[in-house]
Amino acid sequence: MRPFAVAVVAASAILYVIGLSAVRWWVTGLRRRGAADARAARDWYLLAAGIGLVVVPLFAFTTLSALR
Repeated sequence: MRPFAVAVVAASAILYVIGLSAVRWWVTGLRRRGAADARAARDWYLLAAGIGLVVVPLFAFTTLSALR
């Protein structure tokens, strides 16, 4: 495996975890303020996880290609 591919996978993993953590933090704030219930929080988290699976590797590839 080429080093660039390893870097893209590593960057994707890091960005994915950061993104899901941010969504979880945001949804926790919504629940604390009473703007969302547990089901809405789960739905937002699953939506972010699904979209992130597609978007994050593309973003990591584009970013690392530009930095190359």
